[in-house]
Amino acid sequence: MRLRARYWLGGLALGGFIALGISALESTAVPYVSIGEAVRSGARVQVKGTWVREIPPVYESQANLFRFVLQDEHGDRIPVVYAGAKPNNFELAESIVVRGRVIQGELHAEHILMKCPSKYEGGAPLPQ
Repeated sequence: MRLRARYWLGGLALGGFIALGISALESTAVPYVSIGEAVRSGARVQVKGTWVREIPPVYESQANLFRFVLQDEHGDRIPVVYAGAKPNNFELAESIVVRGRVIQGELHAEHILMKCPSKYEGGAPLPQ
């Protein structure tokens, strides 16, 4: 009888850990949305786009804020505010993914991920 109770307790503990893991995974999932959807939702989201090169990025050293304007594939634009330094190779990025939340018309970024051109693509083959 004691052996059967141990199996039940072990099964319940395993089920609890699985439920806890699923819950934690769902709470960290952040959907990709357009700028329009990000503005409407007000939730934590990821927006993929490009830096609007006509509007230069600004780093405010006193406040440690990096600002730039992001444009998505639909042509919508939004100012981005990031509490931190300008990421390395920002100007070389082909596309940018910003994870954060829209507050008062600005996308307050938690993370900025950049896709830079690959140094392994393109060019002519090397002579042998």
